[in-house]
Amino acid sequence: MKKGTHKRLLIATILTGIIVAIIISNNVDAQENNFPINKEASCITSSCHADMGMKKYVHVVGVDGKNCNRCHEIVMEGEHSFKKLPSETYPLCAKCHSEEFTTPPDLKGAPPKVVFEDKDIKFHAPFAEGKCTECHDAHESNFYKYLKTEYPREFYASYSAETYSLCLTSCHKGLEKALTEPRTFNATEFRNGNLNLHFRHVNKTKGRTCKICHHHHGSKTPKLIKEFFLFGKRKLAIKYEKTKTGGSCITACHVPVKYDRYEPVEIFMKTTPRLGKDATPEELRLSRVREMMELQTEPKENKEKQEREKK
Repeated sequence: MKKGTHKRLLIATILTGIIVAIIISNNVDAQENNFPINKEASCITSSCHADMGMKKYVHVVGVDGKNCNRCHEIVMEGEHSFKKLPSETYPLCAKCHSEEFTTPPDLKGAPPKVVFEDKDIKFHAPFAEGKCTECHDAHESNFYKYLKTEYPREFYASYSAETYSLCLTSCHKGLEKALTEPRTFNATEFRNGNLNLHFRHVNKTKGRTCKICHHHHGSKTPKLIKEFFLFGKRKLAIKYEKTKTGGSCITACHVPVKYDRYEPVEIFMKTTPRLGKDATPEELRLSRVREMMELQTEPKENKEKQEREKK
């Protein structure tokens, strides 16, 4: 036999072996994924999903072992085969988290109601897109409210990037500057001149956490500002108004305060030392010019982005 022929036969044999192995592997996987199941039995056993239900906060519907089909729809009766869940999970979550939902006898307590039918409400982006699982784990979590990672539960919290990792490591990667720089011209719109008011609220030993002022799902007020917040058992109002270059806030936390990015407002109240230097009039003028230029280019960029997404 010629040397070239022998080489070709060897390669063909190896390829045939690989193909056979893949077919066998796929058949095994198919059998493993479609073994018979009893939908009345628990899904959590020593051999199946054994590690579920072990975390600090357990979503009862997700890990009660017998009600998996409340969320996971079986493709074929009696087989371990389920339809893939969509990325937009809100319609599924709203079956329980809605005003119309009545807690069934086999579940204790009632789930929190998360319904925003009011057309005036502006939604937080993940919630507007119906992606509840961007922030929450549907089964269990070591973090309060089944959150995927760290987010402060308390009214006050010492600032660190880890404390707000839920926000800073996913959607708001660029937000950390707004929480760490005492002076800025562009990290946040919440500033008086170049004095960063986000920094002054959050970045301290006894920092005010984001959820005091902002609603994580949606609000009628600009910037997701709440209409009220809870301080212990007390319900305290927030009256916030946004202007083109700043805004005003009336709350039980402090006297009425106004702020402006380009014409700083004098704030007459006792405060901790303000780090950094006040911007000069010329610096403020230039920052206004930069913002106006950005506003002019944004509509064009958004239009181009929409056109690209259509293709």
